[in-house]
Amino acid sequence: MWTDPFEELRRIERRLSRILSDLWEKPTITPRSLFSEVREPFIDIQETDKELIITAEMPGVSKEDIKVNVYDNTIEISAKVKKEEKEEREGYIRRERRAGRFYRAISLPCEVDAKKAKATYKNGILEVRLPKVALEKGTYIKVE
Repeated sequence: MWTDPFEELRRIERRLSRILSDLWEKPTITPRSLFSEVREPFIDIQETDKELIITAEMPGVSKEDIKVNVYDNTIEISAKVKKEEKEEREGYIRRERRAGRFYRAISLPCEVDAKKAKATYKNGILEVRLPKVALEKGTYIKVE
């Protein structure tokens, strides 16, 4: 099977382009942004005959703030975390704010069908199920 030697370079170029466009879209650094943190979620990848099952620990995140993107045999998981706690008592007010991000990109060990993928989020754990692409079995050709 012939493979294009420049395909990997094109994948890297697309990924780098995506990263740089994200950087340009973000506002400039402010004193507040210096305190936000970017964490890599802990990830487990399980491979079965039919699918890849990826679990990521992302505590404190709302499922609406999670983004999962699959491209070029890579999965990209990101989320924004915003929390505000407020406590008021007589003569006492406490308010704490926290902001941060989760981000992780992982190369997948096989081709997957991203259109049939399913993601669920429960108790701080994101689970993504990616069906594998069925490879065609070889065809026997009779030599004449």
